[in-house]
Amino acid sequence: MGVKCLMRYAITSGRVVEKRDVLMEINLDPTKKRTRGRRRAKSAEKQIERNGNETVLRLARILNSNFKGGDLFLTLKYDNGRLPDTLEEAKRLARNFMNRIARAYQKTTGEKLRWVLVTADRSAKTGEPVRLHHHIVMDAVDWELISKHWPADQFSYRRLDGSGDYIGVARYMVRNAGYVRGRRTWSSSQGLEKPVFSEPVPVKKAGSYRVPKEAKGIYREVKEDSESGFYAAYIRYVMPKETRTDDPQHNAERYGRETGKIRNTEARG
Repeated sequence: MGVKCLMRYAITSGRVVEKRDVLMEINLDPTKKRTRGRRRAKSAEKQIERNGNETVLRLARILNSNFKGGDLFLTLKYDNGRLPDTLEEAKRLARNFMNRIARAYQKTTGEKLRWVLVTADRSAKTGEPVRLHHHIVMDAVDWELISKHWPADQFSYRRLDGSGDYIGVARYMVRNAGYVRGRRTWSSSQGLEKPVFSEPVPVKKAGSYRVPKEAKGIYREVKEDSESGFYAAYIRYVMPKETRTDDPQHNAERYGRETGKIRNTEARG
């Protein structure tokens, strides 16, 4: 037998903390498996928008968990002579480039290169088709290394800021790639750190969050389901750099975990 309860869980991605209050079905009889209920029909437009927003959050969590100020936001371009004929060909060229850079990076530093890549063919502003190009967030490397493996006049980069929150970068990358249901939005190197999810715990009121006074960039959202009258809540904020340690378990507890039991998500698009 299952009963629906208002539950809260937290997601920690580097210095960024998210908390959600949602209605969940709790199974009171552990001997019985939970069965899926029938999904309510949603308009295609609203579902695509929702999925696209969730994709941005998933990518932001990966970026926030793995990258920092000074790392690179790299853009690879093509001139007319090198422009691929297809999206798949462009992806192949970008993968080959990342493999070459990763080998050179490991040879020089002894460490594995961390990177996240999207192949873009859409305008982030209008959604209209644009010339094929790539956006990559990666560990900091020298201009000389990149120029050995990609024409120097066909790439540019800037450094990530020290905010610890790269949701704006994630949104830009997803919009450039163009969200398509069923199509992988980004690719990445193996072994990236994953965001940490807490186990859900019951709460009495949606949105009754305690936010640390040192938190920055606070974003709150409360939504009402017109059919059930139920309120769902969400909050997102950034903790200052000096409070973070290299221990994700400590970070999870420091940033407002409701329980010490945690689970991880997959680093995938």
